[in-house]
Amino acid sequence: MNSKKYTFTILSFLLVFICAVRSFAQTTPDPGIPGTLPVTKAEYNLGDKAWKCPHFPDSVEVRGSVHYPTSLSAGPYPVIVFLHGRHETCYKTSNPSNTSSAWPCPSGWQSITSYEGYDYLATNMASHGYIVISISCNAINATDNSVGDYGMQGRAELMQHHLDLWNTWNTSSSGPFASLFVGKLNMQNIGTMGHSRGGEGVIFQALYNQSLGNPYGIKAVLTLAPVDFERHIMHGIPLMNVAPYCDGDVSDIEGVLFYDDSRYTDTLDEAPKHSVLMMGANHNFFNTVWTPGSYIAGGADDWLYGYSAYDPQCGPSATGNKRFDTTKQKAALNAYMSAFYRVYIGHESVYAPILTVDDIVPPASSTLDSSEVYVSYHPSPINRRDLNRTDSLDRLTDNTLTGAVTDSAFIGTQICGGGYSEPDCGFSIGGNQEPHNGSSSSQGLSQMDMQWNDTAAWYQNALPLAYQVLTTYNDIQFRVTQNFLIVPSGTNLNFSVQLTDSEGHAARVPVANYTHALFSQPGVEPGDLPKLLFNTVKLPLSAFTGVDLSRVRTVRFIFNKSVAGFVMVSDLAFSNPPCSGLQSAFTDSISLTGHHVTFTNTTAANTTDSLTWLWNFGDIASGTNDTSTLHTPPMHIYGTGGPYTACLYVTAYRKNGFICADTFCKSISPVAEGVSQLTTPHITIAPNPASDHITITGAAATDVLTVIDVYGQSVFTTTISTTTIRLPNSLASGIYYAVVSTAGGRVYNKIVITR
Repeated sequence: MNSKKYTFTILSFLLVFICAVRSFAQTTPDPGIPGTLPVTKAEYNLGDKAWKCPHFPDSVEVRGSVHYPTSLSAGPYPVIVFLHGRHETCYKTSNPSNTSSAWPCPSGWQSITSYEGYDYLATNMASHGYIVISISCNAINATDNSVGDYGMQGRAELMQHHLDLWNTWNTSSSGPFASLFVGKLNMQNIGTMGHSRGGEGVIFQALYNQSLGNPYGIKAVLTLAPVDFERHIMHGIPLMNVAPYCDGDVSDIEGVLFYDDSRYTDTLDEAPKHSVLMMGANHNFFNTVWTPGSYIAGGADDWLYGYSAYDPQCGPSATGNKRFDTTKQKAALNAYMSAFYRVYIGHESVYAPILTVDDIVPPASSTLDSSEVYVSYHPSPINRRDLNRTDSLDRLTDNTLTGAVTDSAFIGTQICGGGYSEPDCGFSIGGNQEPHNGSSSSQGLSQMDMQWNDTAAWYQNALPLAYQVLTTYNDIQFRVTQNFLIVPSGTNLNFSVQLTDSEGHAARVPVANYTHALFSQPGVEPGDLPKLLFNTVKLPLSAFTGVDLSRVRTVRFIFNKSVAGFVMVSDLAFSNPPCSGLQSAFTDSISLTGHHVTFTNTTAANTTDSLTWLWNFGDIASGTNDTSTLHTPPMHIYGTGGPYTACLYVTAYRKNGFICADTFCKSISPVAEGVSQLTTPHITIAPNPASDHITITGAAATDVLTVIDVYGQSVFTTTISTTTIRLPNSLASGIYYAVVSTAGGRVYNKIVITR
């Protein structure tokens, strides 16, 4: 095992970010800033042909690296697994410019360690308390073109094999790390990332893991500039796709289909989907091994594989081009990837607005501005109400809620692009320029196309009466892009969204007030640029002032902000935050027999939430009885009249991948109604702790002793006819309350019985 401390690497990584940061007015904390934990990197290598995948013809290497918090003092830690894509596998030692795709590497050649190209990402996540594993996949890359699925199932099986190994190393002292990682990996809280062909590989692995009964908890899947050859659809796991606009390798940006295909194909799927469009990113610069100048062999700017160096957007030689340099591209991925993992496997929901289009200002550490990155977000069904999915030709006249769809003053409207029997949108441009489009043999994104040259044009969806109450939603959202074939280059469009209630009150909000998504798509590369790529627009319902949100009758798009234009729209819905609908609450009642209080849990939550409870009664003197984790806690008995502060902490584990929390506190004054405490307590009880008897002084012969257990139950009652009271043998050791009822009131004493 080779280990290396990364304390100084973290510092240099932070300094690079600080030097490159621009001044942004962020409202969300920055997820990309390095953490405080020192990091160590270790490697393992079991051989170039150490294992045989069940569904790949060749034996493969079992090699990888792991970044982890150096002290490993906590844990188990969440786990992230990286899988690189297809790249040259070997370089000639005497002439590194000579590369090949052989495996194993012949004599005089060295392996290209593509799996190390994400060390900067692994270091950052490990500094926040994650264990990050990066897997070598050279053997599969060497011959995957000869396999029908291009090696995707083999990649899935290789990842699963590494997880099996790590599960063993996590549970017993064995393998290359001995006992170092025993008990340190949370194998039920794993995120994965795959780049290029590795991107489809992690989709296959998630599905393979599901087919095996989910032995490992795959909680988040990130596809980075991926291929999607097989069009497999993943459900039930939060997804984020990263789409580089200047990708010269996977230039049709087909990874957007992982998002598109999974939206409505499983009614039980509650996992959110995200897609991040990076306008100046290419394919290779996410991996330092593939980046020219960062590694000894095999690096290249993939845009130059077949496209012009002088394209105004993506050409690195064009004056004023918008390409990201290598530092910027890695910083951008680090920020958005960190947000994704820290939300879905770190459960730090504070970063969610970056992913849910509630905060469109990029994190400062990304070094991007708002014109360089666009996010799409498809909420879980528990967080949205679909108004018009635009997913069939019927949605041209009737929306998803069965309300009427109408329009006026357009040159033309149509629903198209969904593939199979749905008509093509008729743009006659290359597939690289229409990544979302389907065909007669493949699914695509159904969309509502609208062209106008009259500012009186409008498109309207009516809400049936049963769906007009929108008070539980925060936003209206949709995905949109403009048609660069019709809209003049450099023209950014705008239009208004209008809500009208049942009384006729209406309010309009210009889309451009909240988004840059209607931008003019850049680039002039024939057959490749510009590209039609959809991005999410989200407008807060609170902006529609004067409209009764409990009786919204229609949603109308009014094209009054641009004299002419052409937009495509999909996924029109109302949405709320991922943790909405959780509200902890309780009521309390005080018994007339004493200072014991009954609490009733009245928490509101989604029906699919898995809930945990923590009660704190604010009564430190009661010791372990001061807390409870039951839905309905035992009756609590307070020693005095208070006041006390009782709190209920509720945690909801949601199928949308979020862990949500809410707290409700209330002041409790546990003096029973109609019963007053003695103003001059003169009654004493001893000894305390007691064993078989207690002695009561100051009580009258007619006074009554009641012993109450911690559940509020009366377990012993007697008239105090003598000062010494024998305690029945049925009273087990524990805490009790001795209540003496007199003509003037009651006296409460907490006593401990020891047997």
